Amino acid sequence: MVSSASELDNITDVAGNNTSRNLRSLKSSSVRFASFLGDNAFEFYRQIVGYLGEVTGITTELVSSIPATEQDQMVDSGEIQAVFTCGLPYVRKADCTPPLLSLLAAPVMLGARYCDKPVYYSDVIVRADSPYQTFEDLRNTTFAYNEVYSLSGYMLPCYHILTLGETGRFFAKTVRSGSHAMSMEWVEEGRAVAAAIDSVVLEMEIAQHPERAWSLRVIENMGPTTMPPVAASNGLPDNLNEPMRQALLSMHTTEQGRAILRQGGVRRCAPISDADYDPIRHLLQALQEAGVTELQ
Repeated sequence: MVSSASELDNITDVAGNNTSRNLRSLKSSSVRFASFLGDNAFEFYRQIVGYLGEVTGITTELVSSIPATEQDQMVDSGEIQAVFTCGLPYVRKADCTPPLLSLLAAPVMLGARYCDKPVYYSDVIVRADSPYQTFEDLRNTTFAYNEVYSLSGYMLPCYHILTLGETGRFFAKTVRSGSHAMSMEWVEEGRAVAAAIDSVVLEMEIAQHPERAWSLRVIENMGPTTMPPVAASNGLPDNLNEPMRQALLSMHTTEQGRAILRQGGVRRCAPISDADYDPIRHLLQALQEAGVTELQ
């Protein structure tokens, strides 16, 4: 069973000092979370946020019904204190002066290909009945992407094309869908030949809608790269940062926590450092040095 906030009152720190006074102060605090990841994972993240509140005694909320652009501004201003976010926006916000985000943890997926590490892939999909077998086969076709600030949906395809030695236009046309879910629909409907989908989003989509395993086919895996993290904004007070981190890192050790994680195909949450996201910085630098400014 998960430890309740009242049970946590008796925990002592490494110095042997009773922390009940600090824990009582947590109960009057609140933390607002936002998710900038797949829409099909919203309920999963909502359960994680609820679990964190139950464990720590902090009032927690996953923001909804607010446009993503406004939520992003609220993260920068500290009105939203924690986020589930893609590695690309994390890097950009962490590299601001002062940093706008700091890391709490990152999920480790259950699948064998993740090798018990906080990594994921970008899976390139086509219709199952299409003739395309490799990424190179997609030359002069229509490619859908979710957003330009997506690592899996946009930047990794840009970088992959660069590694192929391409210097001119590769696709006949690229189209912005607005989300991974819409990219999948467009591929199924034939509005786009292919799209690059966050592997976690794709696996969750197939778990929720098994019929999609028959309508879509993966022809390329790009990655692995560092997993989208759970991160804190400057609005998260110092005294709440560590309780949130520890609750995430220990989530897999409780029956309730494991049950929630398994719904999202997650084994555990792992410690993560800013240096773990350097490969994303190197990717961006390589694209910049090559003069690649858009997916084409």
